[in-house]
Amino acid sequence: MAGAWIVVGAGTAGCVVAARLSEDPDRQVVLVESGPDLVAGAVPPEIEADSFFGAAGLADRNDGDVVATRTAGGTARPYRRGRGLGGSSVVNAMVALRGDSNLYRSWGWDDAETAWSAMALPEEQPLESELGPIDRALIGADRHARRVPLTRRDGRRVTSAEAYLWPARERSNLTVRADATVERVVLDGRRAVGVVLSTGEEIPGERVILSAGAIRTPSLLLRSGFDTPGIGLHLQDHPSAPLTLALRDGVPADPAGLVIGTFSRRNGVQFLPMNHLGPDAPHLGMLLVTLMTPRSRSGTVRLDPLGEPVVDFALLDDPRDLEALGVGVLDAVRMLATAPFAEVVDQVYVDDSGTTIGALGDLASIERWLPTALGDCVHASGSCAMGSVVDADGAVLGYESMYVCDASVFPAIPDANTHLPTTMLAERLTARWRRGSP
Repeated sequence: MAGAWIVVGAGTAGCVVAARLSEDPDRQVVLVESGPDLVAGAVPPEIEADSFFGAAGLADRNDGDVVATRTAGGTARPYRRGRGLGGSSVVNAMVALRGDSNLYRSWGWDDAETAWSAMALPEEQPLESELGPIDRALIGADRHARRVPLTRRDGRRVTSAEAYLWPARERSNLTVRADATVERVVLDGRRAVGVVLSTGEEIPGERVILSAGAIRTPSLLLRSGFDTPGIGLHLQDHPSAPLTLALRDGVPADPAGLVIGTFSRRNGVQFLPMNHLGPDAPHLGMLLVTLMTPRSRSGTVRLDPLGEPVVDFALLDDPRDLEALGVGVLDAVRMLATAPFAEVVDQVYVDDSGTTIGALGDLASIERWLPTALGDCVHASGSCAMGSVVDADGAVLGYESMYVCDASVFPAIPDANTHLPTTMLAERLTARWRRGSP
């Protein structure tokens, strides 16, 4: 096992990395994941359901141990991501957007198109019959709205575990260790030579690849004593403003149906409708207004005295983000006043106290409200950025045999939901490794 490539984390990126590297039969690959396994024929029905709220309610599939502040002086709240094989692809909204190809080219990623073409995840648009009342209202109110592609096949969620790991697990050179938490990376001088589990077990390896996500990956590097400047800095997420919609009596909204089937975007702002908020809120929906091109990059991941992550996203630190998101919310306020929304929405709330959208009458009032209501999209990115912490091959600068492949290495957050861009990133880095670039 000393010559194995150890992959830490079986989320979106880790599934791709382990599967692609194990395609070379002479390479031993060990995939280590802190959460539970996910195998064909034993997928919980909540994961395959149309609504992701069921999967989000599975305690063993959610990493709820991390809390994060979203804005300066804000209260730390849970930052929940997927856990176990498949990571967040098991619990997300299945939104399959790729982002601006010009952005990837600006990073020098000329092989992005090749990576997209290699991707095993499906992209499928929902049927017209699956669209809910908020989907239909958005289409009626906004000429930019359209159905959103989803990571499904024949109407069923396809996780990264299914798309990549299930076929690969038949290979004798791939070992999957679920329910195994990596405590730290083992260093021999400045060379990575393995990992240590929380049980004390040491797994030796030829190379170590961290794919634990933009929170856990920098935490592991810091806990292991890596001193590369920039680890844990420049953390980003997409800042979002939730507008809660109370549906009119008689408006059909299936609390088990598809949550998101459409989207709209303009001026760097995404409008994402949610047809329902799960079985506990059957008469509520949401319009999520999200800034997809934030400039704020002062978020951090640090460690507390016990070695656990302390996360501060510092969203809206750049005042241009506050203005841009505020303009998007103002557009949403106007949109919600149009006939397609008025026909299905009885009231719009902007907080848990019952304050209605009438309080957001102009841009100034919106900008005062935003810091109190601001959310994220669980798209953490950039905390081990390429060009500062890792090189173009994902190798950690100043060290040998140590790599990172997950959303933490994006030079800036992609202007799309990060599941597909992270898959593309993993495809391109593994292709480079297999060609012998490192």
